[in-house]
Amino acid sequence: MSLTVWQDQDVDQFREVASRLASVIQSSVDRSGALSQLTESVESGDAFTDLLIEFAGRWFHETGGQSVLIGPELFWLLSEPNLRKGISSALRGPETAPDLEYSVSRRSRKLLLICVFETLAQNQWLAGNIGEHVGMNGVNGVNGSVNGIA
Repeated sequence: MSLTVWQDQDVDQFREVASRLASVIQSSVDRSGALSQLTESVESGDAFTDLLIEFAGRWFHETGGQSVLIGPELFWLLSEPNLRKGISSALRGPETAPDLEYSVSRRSRKLLLICVFETLAQNQWLAGNIGEHVGMNGVNGVNGSVNGIA
């Protein structure tokens, strides 16, 4: 399989997960806060995966247990910890293979975040703290609405 074909499939997987994440964010009581949490957690593998686990629980509940937010392979990729630059540089010298592996994880988290922004932009991002929950997966909201339409 050529690198280009693999990359296209990989981006599709990120977009699929991003669509689910966007749904969880849009159905949050504090949409802007949920999006800010995701954005701020990108730099830390631990913080990001802790938030993904929280969102995975919400997604599982939102879909009635019919779907999972993210598969174990992608979760594993996104959960790679960041190396401490001072220690890694002192021990191994300039950028080496382990540094590249960790940067792949960080870049993957950033790619997922960009895909979330893309999905939110395509689905009319509604910021603010609105009592009405907007699910992008067609699941009924708090007041019996579907996708924010009563």
